[in-house]
Amino acid sequence: MNEKEILSTTRRIHDLLSVKRLKEAMAELRPMLAETGASASLEELGQIDTTYRYMLNYTVQGIKDPERQKIYRKIVSDLYELNDRAASSLLTRVSTEYVYVRKRIFRDDPGLESFIQNYLDDSDLLNPDQPEYLRDLSRLFHLVWLTDEYREREVRLVELTRDSKALSVPEKALMVTALNFSLFRYFDKRKFNLLFSFFEQENEEIRQRALIGLLLAFSRYDARLAWYPAIRGRLLVMDENPEFKLLVKEVIMQLIRSRDTDNLSRRMQEEILPEMIRLTPQIRNKLDLDKLLGDSLKDDQNPEWQEIFEDTPGLKDKMQELTEMQMDGDDVFIGTFQNLKGFPFFRHLINWFFPFTLDHPEICSLENSGEFAWMKGFLESVERSFYLCNSDKYSICFGIRSMPADMQKFLSDGLKAEADQLKEMLDDDKLIDPLQQSRRVIRQYTQDLYRFFRLYPDRQGFDDFFGWKLDFYRKDFYRDLFRGDTKSLYAIAGFYLQKKNYREAAEAFGVLEQAGDMSAEVLQKSGFAWQKTGNFQKALDYYLKADLMLPENIWNLKKIGLCYRYLKQPDNALQYYRQAELFDSEDLSTQVSIGHCLLDLQNFEEALRSYFKVEYLSPENTKVWRPIAWCSFVLGKFDQARKYYDKLLEKEPTHFDLINLGHLEWCQGSREAALERYRQSMNNGAIDMDEFISLFDADREQLVRHGVDADDIPIMLDQLRYLTIG
Repeated sequence: MNEKEILSTTRRIHDLLSVKRLKEAMAELRPMLAETGASASLEELGQIDTTYRYMLNYTVQGIKDPERQKIYRKIVSDLYELNDRAASSLLTRVSTEYVYVRKRIFRDDPGLESFIQNYLDDSDLLNPDQPEYLRDLSRLFHLVWLTDEYREREVRLVELTRDSKALSVPEKALMVTALNFSLFRYFDKRKFNLLFSFFEQENEEIRQRALIGLLLAFSRYDARLAWYPAIRGRLLVMDENPEFKLLVKEVIMQLIRSRDTDNLSRRMQEEILPEMIRLTPQIRNKLDLDKLLGDSLKDDQNPEWQEIFEDTPGLKDKMQELTEMQMDGDDVFIGTFQNLKGFPFFRHLINWFFPFTLDHPEICSLENSGEFAWMKGFLESVERSFYLCNSDKYSICFGIRSMPADMQKFLSDGLKAEADQLKEMLDDDKLIDPLQQSRRVIRQYTQDLYRFFRLYPDRQGFDDFFGWKLDFYRKDFYRDLFRGDTKSLYAIAGFYLQKKNYREAAEAFGVLEQAGDMSAEVLQKSGFAWQKTGNFQKALDYYLKADLMLPENIWNLKKIGLCYRYLKQPDNALQYYRQAELFDSEDLSTQVSIGHCLLDLQNFEEALRSYFKVEYLSPENTKVWRPIAWCSFVLGKFDQARKYYDKLLEKEPTHFDLINLGHLEWCQGSREAALERYRQSMNNGAIDMDEFISLFDADREQLVRHGVDADDIPIMLDQLRYLTIG
C-alpha cells in the first residue's frame, strides 16, 4: 500500500467504527494488519472477531449479560488501537512526512538504547554543564514525542522526569510539550493519564502546559473518548475544583484569541509601525521614554502624546487599542519578532518550547561572553518581562547583539522600566486575581506554540491545531464540563462574538439555549451572530423570539426590520421600523431604513419625505442626496433631481450617479448630454458595456414613463457602443 492508500483506508475504518459498523471495519482492517506482517496483531483481531460473534449471538437469543456494554466498549477501543498500530507501522516504512522521517532516523540512533537505560538507572544524568546536555535533552524529547504506544518503560521514564528533584522546571515543562505532541499524533490512554499527573504538579509552567495539551486532546478525540469512560471520568472529577473550570475557560479564550494573530500582525505592519517609524525622531526628542513606558501601564496618558499625534489622526486610538489588546492577552508581537527566528538557536526543535531561563546553555554563553557590560542586567529584565512569550525572549536576546548601540540602550532601559513597573502592578493584582500566574503561562505557551506552527522551517510535518475548527462547544467533554454552568457558557459564547468568530458564536449561543438560558440577551446575541454569517432567516427567528420578551426594544425592532429587508419583505420590515420610530422619531438609521423600505415598495413620495427628514436631521450627510435625487427623478421633479445630482457631481459621483444623470438629461430632451453621461459612467473601466446594459434595463420603464421613445433606446445604446467599444 502507498501512503495515500494507507491514509484513506485508516480514515475509512475510523469512520466505520464511529458509526458502530464493526464487521465492515474488521474486514477493512484485516488486510492492513496482514501487510504489516505483525502476526500478533492479526491474532488479536481474530480473537476480537470471535468475541464479537459470541456477543451478537447472545444478544439475538435474548440472553441478558450485565457485562455486555463493557465488552462492547473494549471491542471498539481495541479495534481503534489496532487501526492506529497498523497505520503507523505502514506509514513509518513509506511516508515522506517529516514526523515519519524523524521516526526512522530516531529509531536508527545507535546510542539510543544505552541512553534510555542510563536515564532509567539515573534520571539525574542530564546536566546543563555537560557538553552533551542539549543533545541528550533532545533525545529525551524525541523519545517522548515519537513513541506511539507507551509501555511500562516509557511510562516509567516520563514519571522519573516528572518526579526528579534534579531536573529543572523548564526541562520538565519541555517534556510536557513532547507528551502533548505525542498524544496529538498518536492516541494512547497512558499519555492522557500522564498529562493528568503533570497537571497535578504545583508549578504553573508545568500544570498549564499539561492542561492545554489535555483540552486539545479531548477536543481532537472527543468522539473516540466515549469508549474510554475512565479518561472522561477523570476530567469530570477535576471539575469539582472551581478553579479548574476557570482555567479551562481561560485556555479556550486564549486559543480563540490566537485566531486573530495574523490580522493583528498585519495591522501592526501596515498601520502602526510605518507611522511609528516616521514619528521616531519626534518621539525621541519630545518624550521622556521611560516615563511614557511606565505611564502606558497605568490609566493616565502622557499629555505630550497629543502634540505627537496631531499629524497622525487615529494613530493614538490605534495604539491605545493595541495596548488594551496586549493587556487582555492578544498576541501583538509576532510580526515584530518573526524575522528574529533565523538564529541557529531555532534550528533545534526543542528550543521552540523551552521556557525562558538564564540557565539555558546558550543564554549562559551569551551572558558570560563579556561582549557587553550591560548584558547580565538586560537578560534579567527579559526573564521578568510579562508580555513577551518565551520564544520572543530568546529572539530578543540573540537579536540585540546586532542592533545599533543607541537602540540597545533604548531596548534595555525600556525592558527594565517595564519589569520594574510590572512587578509592583502584578504584586497588587495577585490579591485580586489569584490565577494571574496561570493566565500568564497559558498566554505565553499558546503564543510559543503559535510561533512554532507559523515559523518553524519544518512546520508542515506537524498537525497544526491552530488550523482545527475550535468548536469546543460541539464536544461532549465541553458539554459535560459546563453542564448547568450557564455563566461560563455565556462568557465563552460572548468571547467568540467579541472576536468576530460569528459562526462559532452562533453555535455556542445555541448550546447555551439548549442549557436552558432563553433570556432576551442570549436570543439577541444569537440573532446578531447569525446575521453576521449572512443567515438572515435564522437571525430573524431569534430576534422575533427576543421581541416577545422585549417588545419595545428599539435595537431589536430595527434588527427585525433589517432581516426582513434582506429577506425581500419590505412591507414587514417597514412595520417594525415604524414601531422603532415611535420610540425615537429622530434616529437617523431608522429614518434611512424607512426610506429604503418605501423605495423598495415603490412608494416614492413617502420615501422622499423620509430622506428629506434625514437631510434635515443631518445636513452633513451627503449620501442621502443620492436617494433624494432618484426619488425626485421618478416622481418627475426634474429640477429638484438636477439640484441634487449637481451636488453629487461636485463630490465623487459613482457610475450609478452618472447613469441616472444621463436618464435625467434624456427625459429633459438633452440626448447628447445623456449620451456623454452614459459614456462617462464607463470611464476608467468602472463598468463594462454588459454591466451598463444590465443597469440600464432596470430603469427602462422609468424612461418610457417620462416620455422617452422606446424605439429610440436601441439606437442610443448602439451609439454608446460605437463611442466606447469602437
